[in-house]
Amino acid sequence: MVPVFGGVQRWQPPKSVNSAKTVPTPHPVTKPTESNWAAPATQLHEQEAGSGSNYPRIDAAEADAPAKLPKTPKKRKRDSEAHVDATPPEEEGAPKKHKTVLSKYEKVSRKAKQNPPESQNEPETKPEVVLRDLQPLPQPEPVPEPTLKPTFSVLPTWLAQPITVEASKRVPFDKLGVEPSFVKKLAKHGYTDALAVQSALLPMLQPGYEQHQGDICVSARTGSGKTLAYLLPIVEALKDRTTPVLSAIIVVPTRQLVDQALQVAEELCTGTKIKVGTAVGSVPLATEQRQLVKLKAQYDPKRAALLEEKVKQQRETGFVENRGLTDDLMTLPVDHVPRYDSGVDILICTPGRLVEHVESTTGFLLRSIRWLVIDEADQLLNQNFQGWSKVLMDALHDETPEDMMDAQERLRKQRQMSGRGPLLPPPMSRLITKVILSATMEKDLTKLGALKLKRPKLVSVQDALEQPLTTESDSFDLPSTLYEFAVPVGDGQKKPLYLLFLLLTHVFNSNAMPQHKDEEQDTDSSESDSDSDSSSSEDATENVAEPTIAKHKNRVLIFTKSNESASRLSHLLSALELSLKEYLKAMSPSSTAKASKKLLRSFSSGSIKILIASDAASRGLDIPDISHVINYDIPTSTTSYVHRVGRTARAGKTGEAWTLVTKSEAGWFWNQLAKGDNIRRGNKKVRRVEWKERSVEYNRRRTYEVALAELQEAVEDADG
Repeated sequence: MVPVFGGVQRWQPPKSVNSAKTVPTPHPVTKPTESNWAAPATQLHEQEAGSGSNYPRIDAAEADAPAKLPKTPKKRKRDSEAHVDATPPEEEGAPKKHKTVLSKYEKVSRKAKQNPPESQNEPETKPEVVLRDLQPLPQPEPVPEPTLKPTFSVLPTWLAQPITVEASKRVPFDKLGVEPSFVKKLAKHGYTDALAVQSALLPMLQPGYEQHQGDICVSARTGSGKTLAYLLPIVEALKDRTTPVLSAIIVVPTRQLVDQALQVAEELCTGTKIKVGTAVGSVPLATEQRQLVKLKAQYDPKRAALLEEKVKQQRETGFVENRGLTDDLMTLPVDHVPRYDSGVDILICTPGRLVEHVESTTGFLLRSIRWLVIDEADQLLNQNFQGWSKVLMDALHDETPEDMMDAQERLRKQRQMSGRGPLLPPPMSRLITKVILSATMEKDLTKLGALKLKRPKLVSVQDALEQPLTTESDSFDLPSTLYEFAVPVGDGQKKPLYLLFLLLTHVFNSNAMPQHKDEEQDTDSSESDSDSDSSSSEDATENVAEPTIAKHKNRVLIFTKSNESASRLSHLLSALELSLKEYLKAMSPSSTAKASKKLLRSFSSGSIKILIASDAASRGLDIPDISHVINYDIPTSTTSYVHRVGRTARAGKTGEAWTLVTKSEAGWFWNQLAKGDNIRRGNKKVRRVEWKERSVEYNRRRTYEVALAELQEAVEDADG
């Protein structure tokens, strides 16, 4: 039973919990009321059970029994005060340390009630919630990154930082140190001022303070005067020579360029004893050997005896080193040795034939070479005919064979081997100046390294408004006086009719309106522009019933994809328009050098107005006054297009370039050639000119069908 005093139950610690380790929980003191006195025992038990106390459980029998109130003993004043202060009162047998803990707890509780903390008195302030919409969170301002300039380049300094010259630069020849006699020669041919590339190269190649003691690379567009720029200083340096000595070699890719350079060299060499020779594949090798090397007999008994003994040993062993020298020795008198003299001072050649002479021509020595010129170097280095670059470099920089050394070379070698006396200085002929020229300068260091350049410099000729020479990729410049046009021709079945329409209405028709006024139109013309062009073309067609080609000064160069296409197109145009037959020719590779030279001269003089050729004529061919270039077949590359259209608008003159574009070729043409970044035109753009098919045919449908049938029969007969 739980003792009850005055309706208040006394608290007792549970017996199952160690009293030494458990802190008693104070129980609230309740004042006795009437309801508490009168409440049955069961109700009191339920309250105790619901409160979760640890009081002993009351049995049901005791709960039913009437409650007996015990007598309240008298208390002293001291005991009553202790009873009021103690909450809850403890049993008399409770440990002393529990009383100490309870008393401290009670004191702290009283102080807390009397002095509550300030934080409880102040109202709680909740942080203000900021509502945001679906927007990106604010970010700090980005820190600007510093612009980094590379301190290195993948290209060498001379190639990455060229010497730039404005294409519009003009300097009189007499102010460049050119001798008066050559100034007069140039004036007779209409050249009074040097072009940009000539004004840059002449001081670097002529003796003087500005002469460059090393090799020179030149990047200049076609028609800029490169041929005269390197030939003039060479001819000036050799003008007083009386005995021919091979001093300069000029390598070009095609025999047409050989003829062109030969014509310029012969004009400059007029009045001098300089001899210019050529080496091309169309001439028999033996004929060129007799022209390039002159065999003479020299009396030298000691050398003759040594050579005869050497020949005898070679015959016994069966290994002959130089069969040409042996054969020549047998044809000479006793005690005489062969002496090989050069027959020319300047040799203009193609790379394949040059290799044949180096390897097969006895006495063809390069020990006296002072200038090596490689024109159109990009094409020559890309194709590398018969490994010509390595063969040529070895022949230039290696020693002369012992059997063919001259007296100075023999003496130098003897002193070098014996170690007696001072060594002789190397001859001036070994100080070779290499001039590498191209309209699209090659940036491949592997290919340029094959030329063994020494202290090179790059000269770049470009317009003032153009960007400097790029090194990331190939970039081509077109003349500022060139105007470009493109003509859609559908599927290409009636392309010959479009070509004929272009020739009769725009090239050889004086009533035709000029095609280049402002050239600030967009690349793709509107339909109204196309209609206006068509209407003007119809009017021009009506006015050109009888074309007067003979009275025109215009000359047209038409490019096809192959020599066969050029021949067939020539036959077809002659059948379609009989008036063109007399003024139209096709350049054939099977023709001899003499016939090709005659054809080019006829075209230059104007007796032939239309020349049809393949890409072989697009490299360096310099024919003055070509007014129009027509791409009948679209070029296969950007480089080919640049070289084709570069045949016109040369040396500051105006020119037009027309391209016939089919539907399948339109995408590549407009994206790569017309709008591509590799071709720089300044402020100009390619203009689109559209003609209606009915205007192009103009009563020529039946004639066209007959001409096609004749062409098919001619082709079948040729194949049969």
